[in-house]
Amino acid sequence: MADVDRPITQVAIVSDPGKCPAGFTLIDRTYDRRDDADLWRDGLFGRKVVRYLCVEKMPPSPGRDVLVDVAVIGERDAIPAGFTCVDFTSDTREKAVKKKMLCVRYMSSDLTNDAICELILLTKGVRRPPNGYTLVGELNYMGLCYKMAGFRKPGVQMDSHQGHANDSTFHTQGYTTQSTPMNMSSLASNLPYNPTPYKKNGPLERGTSFTDSAHTLQALQGLPFELNRKVFSDDLDISIPQIPYKSIMDIENQYSYDFSVERSAAARVP
Repeated sequence: MADVDRPITQVAIVSDPGKCPAGFTLIDRTYDRRDDADLWRDGLFGRKVVRYLCVEKMPPSPGRDVLVDVAVIGERDAIPAGFTCVDFTSDTREKAVKKKMLCVRYMSSDLTNDAICELILLTKGVRRPPNGYTLVGELNYMGLCYKMAGFRKPGVQMDSHQGHANDSTFHTQGYTTQSTPMNMSSLASNLPYNPTPYKKNGPLERGTSFTDSAHTLQALQGLPFELNRKVFSDDLDISIPQIPYKSIMDIENQYSYDFSVERSAAARVP
């Protein structure tokens, strides 16, 4: 798998570009103009504060999480469900970005075939993402975009005609499993009753069970669909009550409460 197609497995923000975690790629330049991609860009005098985004990309493997969604929210907004906030730098544990929060959502690679493979930053003022990218929001006036890509799980045999993994055999790194039809004949001798084979396209009798693995019986198969007889009854009273209109004054007059009893009781308490 080419590195550009590998899914992102971790996202971090650092305060020193020289302290990017091992195995991570530093995003220190904008995608379109190669400008400085500092997420903080402090214009005040004194110690210069910088923040840079960095990502880790790894080949998918069983149980490994991959990045599937990114969001940029205000610092006082609630974190979306299922997301994790990158709120501190990985090297100094300082605040990651100003006035915004970068939120990421991971998912096990066993549960998805698509993941984010690239994060980019666009120069200030650029709001149109490149082809194939989705604009998420702004970080320090720079547009954050991501690119989704499908990935193939390692060791999974793909069906060239249908484009999906073979259902009968599933291979992963370290183990192989194979699904075979269950033979119910060995279980029949241990049942407290004599099972009756189910005949395909035949009528289903009450209390009938089957052990023929070549046929599949759905849970509701053979059950008649009938409406309740009360629906067709002439005695069924279906009347919609008339709701009178009430103005705000009518509601205030009808439901007003002056709390005179409570005030009287409170006045008697020494």
